Amino acid sequence: MTHLDLARLLRPTTVRARLTWRAAGIAALGTVVALGTAAVLTAGGPSSDKKDATGASNQGGADSRALELCRGLGLIRAASTQPHPSVSGWMWLWAIAVVTVVAAGTCWLALGSVLRPVEEARSHFSLLASDASRHRVPLPRNGDEITNLVQTMNSGLTRLQTTVEQQRRFVADASHELRSPLAALQAELEIALSRPDRVDWPDVVRAALGDTRRLQHLTEDLLLLARLDLDKPGEQHRMEKVDLTDLVREETARRHPPTHVDFHLDIVPGPLVVQGHPALLARVLGNLLDNAERHASSSVTIRLSHDAEERQAVLDVVDDGPGIPPADRARVFERFTRLDTARTRHTGGTGLGLAIARRVTTLHHGTLAITPTPRGAHLTTRLPTHGHTSTIP
Repeated sequence: MTHLDLARLLRPTTVRARLTWRAAGIAALGTVVALGTAAVLTAGGPSSDKKDATGASNQGGADSRALELCRGLGLIRAASTQPHPSVSGWMWLWAIAVVTVVAAGTCWLALGSVLRPVEEARSHFSLLASDASRHRVPLPRNGDEITNLVQTMNSGLTRLQTTVEQQRRFVADASHELRSPLAALQAELEIALSRPDRVDWPDVVRAALGDTRRLQHLTEDLLLLARLDLDKPGEQHRMEKVDLTDLVREETARRHPPTHVDFHLDIVPGPLVVQGHPALLARVLGNLLDNAERHASSSVTIRLSHDAEERQAVLDVVDDGPGIPPADRARVFERFTRLDTARTRHTGGTGLGLAIARRVTTLHHGTLAITPTPRGAHLTTRLPTHGHTSTIP
């Protein structure tokens, strides 16, 4: 807007109109104060009863600089015969009106030029945010606070676009993963019902139970990831001190690995305490062991140590399987990623194990990465030890 909108001025509903009203009020008040001060100064000369024989000369001396200034501005009558002429009431009104209008118009135009980039940025942002476009709001050339505002808006658009793309990909992958076991379960039951007298019903029930369990695990993983994405693990996962030494011993003791796989433990003798969610930390180790068991040829090594210099607990899970190709080392932490050797419905898992493990580790201000090794896969988890741990959200 570059023209004076009287309707908005009379009913100020925008920042520009409100500030214009305030500027006009301040200008009017300042004019009244200035004219009042001028009137006081021009009325302060010597009284007529103190004139002497040289009264004409004294009358001229009573014309102070303030009085001459007021005469020059037209605020008093130059031809007045009164010894101390006063400001005319109409002059007061005209002066207040002129100064108020000039101040309001100047403020309105100045605010328009200042707020125009904000309005342009708002209109661009409203269009871009609606469809998560890759375009961004043009940056003003001033390099002032408005530029910083636009940069923040563009950063928010980037995060919005990333979130929308992740959600779309996640929904597509989740629907595909859920559709497969549901279709298999439906097909098994339909085939069994079509020939009920020729079906081994215990086998059908066992197969259906396996698909149902896989659906249950997949649903639980999806719900857990949804909570972790919001940095809200849930009420059942409360912060407390966790001894990783005991956690690793308990988690490995309760597992039943395949007969051809042996577990080898290498754990620090004393307690190694971190601050975190015990169930989620156990889930990290469980997912790492699940991944190692599926790929190991004969052994899985679990090593827990303390990096005193970095004040971190270091958990290594190493298997002697085929390993992870360098091209897939970043991809294996993505959701629903399964390598070619682990794509079968029964042994491939849900494809969410390592994604959950990394998300939980990040939530605990730690890291989960692949350590290069000549044979097999070597995954290393680092967590800050208690006393050096920040508060987990």
